[in-house]
Amino acid sequence: MEMDKYLDMVSAQIRDNRARAMAVKELRDHMEDQAAACEAEGMTREEAVREAARQMGDPVTAGVELDRIHRPKMEWRLFFWILAFSILGLFLQYVCFYGIGQAGGNTMEYFVRQCWYTLSGIGIMAAVCLWDYSILGKHPELSGTCFLGIIGISGVSGILPMMNGGYPYLKCLMYLFVPLYAGILYSNRGKGYLGMGISTVWIGVAFGVAAGIIGGGISVTGDALAVCTVMFFAAVGGEWFGVPRKKGFAAAGCVFAAAAVLMIANLKGYQIARLQAFFHPEDFAQTAGYHISQIRKIASCLSFNQNSYQILEQKGLLDFWNHASIQNQYMILQSAVVLGLAKTIGVCGLYGLFFLYLFFMAAREKNRLGRMAAFGCTLLLALETVRNVMYNFGLDLSSTAGIPFFSYGRLHTLTVYGLLGILLSIYRHRNLVWDIPAVRRGTDGGVKIGNYVIRVEKDEKLSSGTAGQVTKV
Repeated sequence: MEMDKYLDMVSAQIRDNRARAMAVKELRDHMEDQAAACEAEGMTREEAVREAARQMGDPVTAGVELDRIHRPKMEWRLFFWILAFSILGLFLQYVCFYGIGQAGGNTMEYFVRQCWYTLSGIGIMAAVCLWDYSILGKHPELSGTCFLGIIGISGVSGILPMMNGGYPYLKCLMYLFVPLYAGILYSNRGKGYLGMGISTVWIGVAFGVAAGIIGGGISVTGDALAVCTVMFFAAVGGEWFGVPRKKGFAAAGCVFAAAAVLMIANLKGYQIARLQAFFHPEDFAQTAGYHISQIRKIASCLSFNQNSYQILEQKGLLDFWNHASIQNQYMILQSAVVLGLAKTIGVCGLYGLFFLYLFFMAAREKNRLGRMAAFGCTLLLALETVRNVMYNFGLDLSSTAGIPFFSYGRLHTLTVYGLLGILLSIYRHRNLVWDIPAVRRGTDGGVKIGNYVIRVEKDEKLSSGTAGQVTKV
């Protein structure tokens, strides 16, 4: 059989375009090497090509096996984890916030809205899951420019309503910069100190947009950029940029240390007051420390197994706690007030198991772009959850956008499900996306494509082979 005809038959069995192109290229290279070896033994070019195709074995069998291996595969366990947490979150919101006599003036209308937000988020997650995440590594600078540009233009143009000198309702959108930044890091690999510099500048630009345009909720966007910083150091540690690890850490450490000193030196008066109130709320009980001192008093009154409303009433804290805006920010603390501390600790334990599973999945990802994006998205969601729990008990200085699955809000809910959709897309395409089309051939006659080897087992008597033995390495 001629080489082109053989490869056409193989490619006809592979449905994914990228897998097809890569497999055909690597098989062609392997067959060319085999043909060259046959020519060296005295065969003509035509005979050598036919012999190379014959040694590869049946093309349909090889193509079908490659198609089976390199096919999107849904990560159903993660999908059902997400569905279970979605249902649990809505149930706890109803029991702890909306189903307790409409405390704080809340009505069932808000619960119905959150149900719709959750269903919409699941729809967005499903759509993103079907999307090929590897596009993050294609033109990421253009994507990042468009993303930050749209936010900046929206604010400067005045087409959006301003709140308290900024656009705090846009703060959750900065979470989406994390997977984009994974693509930026991936595109700068091998560029040395220049690539490190470009990657660092992107964090600075994103911070400038967040602080200068979004304004309120800077701590939320700070979470996203803190995760980007961790991702940058992870890339340096993995020598993505081609810079030795120690030199890369030293250079990056100097830059980020200087940036931290500059930020501390430019803290504003109200920010310093918040820091003082956090460590000594009793000295600012009527000003900056009032809020956190009241929350800490409520946390100290919690019952381990029972509802704590009666205790709060006895302590004179119920009027403060029943304010709707207070409860909306403290859903974890609200669950502890209604259900007791023991059940709330159990819920937090489930969150911990969920994030351990996500980190385990990210660690298993072999594609560098997918691993970095998965790590960034998981770290961001975990950081938000940990900080929110700490904030709920007066142990964190600044507020967060909320806690995944459990907080009320449209944009936050949709953004969280968007990040989860990216995670599902990464794991769904695990067998499709490879970093570099690499082929390594050994004395066993195998050709390596991605993470798999097609091995041709020769029959010494017939000088022929049987293809189709595809094994993972």
